[in-house]
Amino acid sequence: MNGRLINELEELGGEIRPASLKKCDEIVIDQPGFSAVIALWGGHLASFIPAGQEDLLFQSENLGGSGRFDRRHFGVPVCWPWFGANEDHDDYPAHGLARYFRWELIEAGRFKNGDIKIVIRLASETHPLIEEMWSYAFELRQVFRFSSKGFCINFSAANLSDKPMPISEALHTYFNVGDNQTAQVNGLENVTYIDKFDNNKRVNSENPITPCDYMDRVYVSAPEKCEIEDAEFNRRLVIKTEGSRNTVVWNPGAALAKTRTDMEDHEYRRFVCVEAANVLDQGYEIAPGDIHQLKLKVRHKPISEE
Repeated sequence: MNGRLINELEELGGEIRPASLKKCDEIVIDQPGFSAVIALWGGHLASFIPAGQEDLLFQSENLGGSGRFDRRHFGVPVCWPWFGANEDHDDYPAHGLARYFRWELIEAGRFKNGDIKIVIRLASETHPLIEEMWSYAFELRQVFRFSSKGFCINFSAANLSDKPMPISEALHTYFNVGDNQTAQVNGLENVTYIDKFDNNKRVNSENPITPCDYMDRVYVSAPEKCEIEDAEFNRRLVIKTEGSRNTVVWNPGAALAKTRTDMEDHEYRRFVCVEAANVLDQGYEIAPGDIHQLKLKVRHKPISEE
């Protein structure tokens, strides 16, 4: 990494630190109003802690995984260019390629209003293993915007090949909650969802989601805004998306959590995943030379001040 980028990062109160995950560096930002961590392995936002609060994002205490594709991807892992299992190759990693390779820092600075800006990049040409598994040339970028009010992720995918590129994707956000038995997701009422835990049954949602436990739901044609009400942490997380047709809400519940190697048995109580997504039959194609963007904006505010 060049000296200019290091200096620009230091001016933001940031630094590059060695990390245990795949022995890959992390970008750490420490500001009076918040701290943030971006893991370059997988290119995901791993932590965002507003001053005086609990982390907005969940991280397991279990490192998990030891094979070619490590499964410890909490925070906001990127699922791209496929979501779930690969339909053609059962030995390929779940949820695509983007979260299993090292990204690079390419920009550190500020937006005009003073918010901190970090840009990272993943290009297919820099990783021969990607080219073996995915025949389309691409470049991915994530632009992170940080302030004391919350964070924003602008994920973009450019098709550099000469043929249409089929995509399903998600920003698979693990939100940290005090207790998923009392946490509540609002804003998805009267939206049809596909229940993946019940043979893909289509259900019309009538009520807020609570408890946020044992569910795998794909909300079809979901609204661009929903909220997590967390009485335990006395906060409301306002989630806004752009470029996504679906919202996925997921938690493994007690029984499935015990079968997983990437979290402790009790940790399912500490999170709910609310994901900006384009999945199942609502995936899409990126034309040659085109770019698609998927945006996630998260803001926090105390319930007691409402």
